[in-house]
Order: sequence, then C-alpha cells, then structure tokens
Amino acid sequence: MPAAVNDVPTIGPVPPEDYAPVMRLLCSRTASDYRDEQIQTTIKDLATGEISPQGLLGAYRGGRLTGGVFAQIQPGRAALVWMPRIVADEPDSTATELLSAAIDWLGAQRVHLAQVLLEMSMTDDEQFLHRHGFEHLADLLYMVSPEDLFPTTMPNTSLQFEPYAESNHERLVSVVEATYRQTLDCPLLDGVRQIEDVLAGYRAIGAFDPSRWLLVRHVDRDVGCLLLTDHPEHGNWELIYMGVAATERGHGWGREIARRGQWMTREAGRPRLVLAVDASNEPAIRAYALTGFRAWDRRKACVKLLGSRG
Repeated sequence: MPAAVNDVPTIGPVPPEDYAPVMRLLCSRTASDYRDEQIQTTIKDLATGEISPQGLLGAYRGGRLTGGVFAQIQPGRAALVWMPRIVADEPDSTATELLSAAIDWLGAQRVHLAQVLLEMSMTDDEQFLHRHGFEHLADLLYMVSPEDLFPTTMPNTSLQFEPYAESNHERLVSVVEATYRQTLDCPLLDGVRQIEDVLAGYRAIGAFDPSRWLLVRHVDRDVGCLLLTDHPEHGNWELIYMGVAATERGHGWGREIARRGQWMTREAGRPRLVLAVDASNEPAIRAYALTGFRAWDRRKACVKLLGSRG
C-alpha cells in the first residue's frame, strides 16, 4: 500500500548492511553496460572505506529502505551527487526530501559546488533538478582516441613541454587562469571556484603523477597546459584538461598539445586516451577530431552553487 503523502520518512546515514540495496536503487535507471560492475565496485569500496560513506543517505519507513541519495564529496570543495531514487510505492516528495538533506549536508561541509551527471534521456530528472535550484552546466561529450591513431614518434612542434613541480606551481596557476578567460568549455563555472580548488579536483582524478602535468611554452613564455592522468583499473589515460591562454589562441597549438598527450599515452603503454569536453565547444571538438578522437558517449551536467568563492 503506498505511503500517505503527508507521512514523512526518516532520512539518515545508510548502515553497511544497506549498501547493496541502496546502490542498486541509485543505479536502477542507469542504462550503462557497466552498471552491475559499477554497483559491485562501489559496494566494495564503501565497505573497505575506499569511498567514504558519509553523504550516503537513505529514506526509511519502519526500518525499510524506501529511497536513497549519495552526495560524494570530492577534493576542491566540490561534490558529485547521485540522483535521489525511491521505490515504486514511495511518494515523490521523498525524493525532494532526500535531495534537500544531501544539499544541506554538503553546505555544512563547506562544499561550494554540487554536480549531477545525467544520461541524455533523463529529461524528467533534469526538470526535477531545475525545480530545486540546479542549472544546466553543459552537455558533456566523451571522446576516445585509440592507440592506432597515436603518433609513433615524438611530434615535431615549436612548443616546449615542462613537467609540473612545486617550483613552478604559481606559473601553472597563472596559466590555467589565463586559459579560462573567454573559455567555451563550461563557461558557467568561470570564477565560481578558486584555481587552487580546481587543481585539487584535477589532482584527485586517476593516479596523479606530476610528470604527466605539463606547462606548455613557446619561445620564452607560458602559453598553455596539458594535464594527464592514468586510470590503471580501466587501462587508459585521461586528458583531464588542456588549455591555451586566451591571448595565444589561433596558432593551431591545441592540436599539437593533444598530439603530445597521445604520444605520452603510447609511451606509457596505454591503448586509449579519453577526455570529456563541453559539446558546445566546437573549436576544441574540431581540434580533437583532427587528431583522431571520436565521440563515444554524452551526458548532461547540472550544477548548483552552494557557497561563495573564497
């Protein structure tokens, strides 16, 4: 029998014995071929502490799990929020209560930005998020370049690539800020977070190695950057971020930087280089396509600003 609309459920942390059912519920509308693998991996990581269970909230009625949401804090004062899901006989208001509880908890943790990634078909979820203060950030295009399209020798270029080190950290901060000016890649985020928070988020992706973060120079000046990481569990490298300073664009350097990333991926023995780009950023997509990247998936990104910059 469906619960009465005015019957408010109890919302609180999910105990370990409910990790499996809540993850199955949270992934119940995911169409990915890797859904079962994702569920099992997340359950294991929650149980071992590899993923913090803080922010994993459940709705309960008489001890029965009827809904869940996961506000997963990431470095850089950001969070990835898994869409709230409820069982079939639960009123829709419970999803609202779950999302509100997750956002309140994130605010108390001094998180500045909450993001939800949706499959393109999830228009009802996007509308739900908009009603609760989320904005459409971008449609994200996921692209991949296989090893047969990598350069077999170091690409010839007038650019120089300097590995990241603590000694050039301030230069990296400056050049990343310069690449964000007049950007077509998720411009809604420009100025929302400090660059140090952004870099902390980048550092947490995959297996960080400073030799894979490169300052890009031309003659005697920094003109851009290339940030790469390894995902050994998936057998690929990722191009986390690539940018050219606003004052230095128009030379075709984006393609040359991408080719450097492909060559480094080959040198590391990985068969694929993947990335995500704002689907409206036509110059970047064109540059990637010219170097052998092809689209393989697409997602909607919705965000909510929870706190002021600083």
